[in-house]
Amino acid sequence: MATQFQHPAVLFQAVGDPTRLRILRLLGRGELTVQDMVQVLGLSQPGVSKHLAILREAGWLSHRKDGTWGWYGLADWSALGDAAALRDAVLTLAGGVPEAAGDDEALRHVLADRDRRTGEFFAGIAGAWDQIRPAFEAPDIQAGAVAALVPPGLAVLDIGTGTGALLPLLAGTGASLTAVDTSEAMLERARRLCEREGIAGIAFRRADVQDLPFADGSFDAAYCSMVLHHVTRPDRAVGEMARVVRPGGRVVVAAFTRHSLQWLREELAHRWLGFSREEMTAHFTRHGLVLRRYLVRRPLQIDLARVSLPPGLQDRGAVWPDAFLAVGEKAPVAPAPSVTDDAGPAPR
Repeated sequence: MATQFQHPAVLFQAVGDPTRLRILRLLGRGELTVQDMVQVLGLSQPGVSKHLAILREAGWLSHRKDGTWGWYGLADWSALGDAAALRDAVLTLAGGVPEAAGDDEALRHVLADRDRRTGEFFAGIAGAWDQIRPAFEAPDIQAGAVAALVPPGLAVLDIGTGTGALLPLLAGTGASLTAVDTSEAMLERARRLCEREGIAGIAFRRADVQDLPFADGSFDAAYCSMVLHHVTRPDRAVGEMARVVRPGGRVVVAAFTRHSLQWLREELAHRWLGFSREEMTAHFTRHGLVLRRYLVRRPLQIDLARVSLPPGLQDRGAVWPDAFLAVGEKAPVAPAPSVTDDAGPAPR
C-alpha cells in the first residue's frame, strides 16, 4: 500500500534542506546509525536526529531498532507509490552537493573503523576463541552446512552409537538414520538425548557390528566411530559394514592408530591397540572397499581428573593415541558383458 502524505508540500519541504539531501545521499549507500551520521556530517546528535525525524515523517526513510541501536535507511520504493520516481530524481540530484566528496571520505573512515574494532577484538580473543566458539556452534548446524554439498536423504547406519553423541551431527545432514549398539543401556541414553534435542525419525536397534541384522545393500553409508578396537574380529566387522552398504556407498571408520598404551586395554576394554594404515587398507581391500581418504589427527586432550571415573583411570591423565579417519568406497557392480551380433547365436 502506497504511503499517504499529509500534503504534497510535505514531501518537497522534507528534502528542501542541504543537510537532509546529504543524509539521503549517504543512506542511499546503506543503513547507518545516528552516531555514524554524526561522525560523517560533523553535526551534533540532536541536530542529526531532528533532520532524520523530518525525513522519516515525510516517508523518505525507514527506521528499525536492533537492541539499543537504531538503524536508518531509505524507505521501500514500493511504499512510496507514485513518489518513487521523484525520489530517484532527488537522489540523483543529491549526488551533486558540494560536500559529496568529503562525505564519502568520512564514511569510508567510519566503516573502516568498524572493521578495525572487529579485527582488534578477534586478535585479542584468539587465545580463548576455541573455548568460546563451542558455546554457540551447534553440531547439527555445522553438519547441515556440510550436508548442503551432498545429496540429502541418504540412508546412514551409525554403528556403536553409544549414548548417541554423534546423532545430532548426523541428523544435521538430513540423512535417514539407523543407530545400533550392543548395549541396551546405551541405546536408551541415545533415545533420551534425541528426545531432548528434538530429533525424531531415528530407528534404534540392538545389534553387533560383527553380525548386522540388515539385508545386503541396505544403506548408502555406514559410520563406525571408536568401535573397531572393541570388537573381537575387526575384519569381520569391516566385512559386515561393506555388505550392508550399496555399491558405490561409503564405509567410514574412526579409531585409534596403532599404539602401545596397554592401560586402554586394561581399563577401557580395548581388545586391539589401534590399527595401522596398512591394516585398515588390507581390511578394506579384502571386502571390496577402495580407500578414498585416510586422515590422522591428535584427539582433544581430556583431563580425566575432572571426569567421574575410577581413581585408577583418573591417574592416566591426558595421554591418548592419535586417531584416524578412514573412508572406503564400495566398488560398483561391474555391468554384465553385452552380446553383440558378432558373438554368434546364443546357446540353447
